[in-house]
Amino acid sequence: MIHVKGGFLQYLGNVNITDNFVEETYKRLVDWNEQKFGKTLTEKQKKECMENAQEIARQESYGRIWKNSIFTVNFYNGSSADNMVHLEELKGKCVWLSLKRNDKTTRIEWFDKMQIVRALLGDDWMGIELYPPQKFMVDTANQYHIICIPPEYVDHFPFGWKHREINDIDSEGGFMKLGQTYRQ
Repeated sequence: MIHVKGGFLQYLGNVNITDNFVEETYKRLVDWNEQKFGKTLTEKQKKECMENAQEIARQESYGRIWKNSIFTVNFYNGSSADNMVHLEELKGKCVWLSLKRNDKTTRIEWFDKMQIVRALLGDDWMGIELYPPQKFMVDTANQYHIICIPPEYVDHFPFGWKHREINDIDSEGGFMKLGQTYRQ
């Protein structure tokens, strides 16, 4: 089992949807759209917001929760991750991890994200964190999303290194000098 900062991740079951989740999500969607477009939504648009709120609730209910003293991870796999997968060949095969710190701050280091992927999926999966263009930006919480590609697609993934290189010697950086703190 992979050790993660904050202790081993414990499985807590599925995401619990509160009784007013759909209503609160609907209200947020309507408010956001009215602010964005500067006008009251039509009944048809409000109906679409309600349908979207219901779909979000359905989607959330498939999430499984993993937690330790520092992190909470919502784990979606197969078709429940498909709203983040836009390549037919990969639909139903990927995992989407939505992670956050329990103290609601933003400090999650790359190494911690990597360890969470390894702890939940093993060493052979590839995790991808996206930095989208403005038109696809979603920024509603101090939460990070990692889309994970199954091992059988990793070798042919069109980006990234295709070799292993680890610096396991602590060294102090500086001008024109590499620096590295090795973590085990």
